[in-house]
Amino acid sequence: MSLSTTSRSRAHHGRGFGRGRAAALLLVLAGLTASCGGQNTPQNLGAVPIPSTPASAAPVTAGPGHAQLVAIGDPVHLDLGSQQGQITATGPDLAVTGPAAGGKPPEQSKGTVTVVLKVADGSRSLDPADLSATDELGKPIALAADAAAVTATPGHDATLHLSGTFAAGHATLSWNAAGKPLATWDFEVELD
Repeated sequence: MSLSTTSRSRAHHGRGFGRGRAAALLLVLAGLTASCGGQNTPQNLGAVPIPSTPASAAPVTAGPGHAQLVAIGDPVHLDLGSQQGQITATGPDLAVTGPAAGGKPPEQSKGTVTVVLKVADGSRSLDPADLSATDELGKPIALAADAAAVTATPGHDATLHLSGTFAAGHATLSWNAAGKPLATWDFEVELD
């Protein structure tokens, strides 16, 4: 009878993968590395990728009978049958940017909303009478334009600045063309 000095390691049931399972895991990992162009880069198999936000969202499309509600600053693509364009409202740029000397936030502030209309072809008028603003209770906000109707042509945008007094809280700005709504911008006036 001969005694052997060689010992084999053996995984016991419930105490590890065992040689077969460990080899299979190594083969799978090697296959993943090879499928990545053969580069020997570490794989983070447990991480969930988080998609990045697009640089800018595609504008929604508005047309007669298909009005859009968007956040202030979002462009709206216009499909007016034979004419295409884009309209954007930004602001309001407020005169008051924080609490008064006593520390109490103001209840309202003068401010300006800017509306820009672009067209791809032809011309399109932007009339201040077609723009209206309301506060969170649905009450109209009086707006004064810096110009009468302005006209957009390809390469020459029509820009209106609308001044008013905005109360703290929710508000909207709407653009109606031929008496029908096309776009409404939703915004929050924060004075604290």
